[in-house]
Amino acid sequence: MEADPKLLEAPRRAFVLPALGGRLGRLTSLVARYASLSILGRVIQMLGAFLVVRSLAKTEYAWYSLANNLVGALGMFTVTGISTGLMPMAGEAATDRLRLGTVLASAARFRSLLLVFGSLAGIPVFAYTLLHSECSPLKTAVLVAAAVVSVITAITAQMLSTPLSLARRYNVPQWETIMNSVLRLALIVALVAASMADSVSVMLVTVLAPLPTLFWYLLPKAREHAAFEQPSDPAVAARLKKHFFVGLPTSLTYLFEAQIAAFIVGWMGNIDKVADLGAISRVALILQVPLAIASGILLPRMSAEQNQQRLWKMWLGCSGLSIAMGLVIVGGGWLARNPLLFLLGPEYAGLQNELVLYLAFQAFSFFVTVSGMPIQSKGWVRHSWARPVMVFGSQALAACFLDLSTVSGAIGLMWAGSIGNTLMNAFLLINGWRGRASI
Repeated sequence: MEADPKLLEAPRRAFVLPALGGRLGRLTSLVARYASLSILGRVIQMLGAFLVVRSLAKTEYAWYSLANNLVGALGMFTVTGISTGLMPMAGEAATDRLRLGTVLASAARFRSLLLVFGSLAGIPVFAYTLLHSECSPLKTAVLVAAAVVSVITAITAQMLSTPLSLARRYNVPQWETIMNSVLRLALIVALVAASMADSVSVMLVTVLAPLPTLFWYLLPKAREHAAFEQPSDPAVAARLKKHFFVGLPTSLTYLFEAQIAAFIVGWMGNIDKVADLGAISRVALILQVPLAIASGILLPRMSAEQNQQRLWKMWLGCSGLSIAMGLVIVGGGWLARNPLLFLLGPEYAGLQNELVLYLAFQAFSFFVTVSGMPIQSKGWVRHSWARPVMVFGSQALAACFLDLSTVSGAIGLMWAGSIGNTLMNAFLLINGWRGRASI
């Protein structure tokens, strides 16, 4: 007499289901702790951002926004090849302190070289834009120099945070962010109280505030997991170089997609429109909370996950959750649009529709970022040379129907680029799941 297969299966389920439940419970607890720290850090950053917007004159804030755009542009260019190449290699070396140090040293040197070349191309453009908006040569020089230092600080922070994330010590980089955000907020309050706040002083505070916690708190803890004194490895540099050339079209696409709207609205409209766009983008800082969770927890886990089925389930769950989060944030932004604009100050009243449109764009971009994380974590970048065609083609088509001298037109151009990115990511993901996208 044969045993009932269901009876034989029952004991195995009795062990498997509690194990799955325990694993899910630990992950939920981890995300909850990470989210609470992320929310605290972003709230502090938002307080500082709102204070800056309210305290600076519109023209001063426009100059400050342009300097931050230079930080974003240089940061985006220097991460080319790193975003898709570093995490897979660091994930492979996560258990070897010396090897991980070599990988990180090679990546840091590679990013530094990219910063030099990126500065040669990007600084003249941004400097000319600042001078064109009647910013003095001295202010322009200080803002540009501060932007470059800020990118160097960001490179250092990424290299120090990577081994901690791989070791699942996610709270350490978060506490560092909270501490430097508190210091920045305190310094900005002091500037405002002393009537010394302008684009240059606020930019200098933004650059200097992270340095104490970066070197006195984050660095000692990161040394426990990686030997940063290791020399760079030519083999690692060669792999990063390969990822750089493959990812260059994508990086340039993201760079122009992110910056072109501010430039166009500044040229076709006026410098105040740049301030309007920069101000409402501060409200979208709240979306950095789920994005920080995704990049801080999910990206290292995806890079280390070797089981394709578990990776697939992780991707499905995260993509669905990103849609739910986006809907909640857009709905909340619609209901609270007037109080949010009140926080920005009277100069930005009347931007209700632009604010909601921008929040919707950021929520959609968040979904695109989260759903495309396997591309970054696994290096699925083959055929990414086609991204400029998708993005710029979408933007060129949309430009025929948009008034690009307005803030709404600029946001519409961002929407078009994000839709093009979505189509490209879908193509790369399909090839990636089929095993045809790695290089």
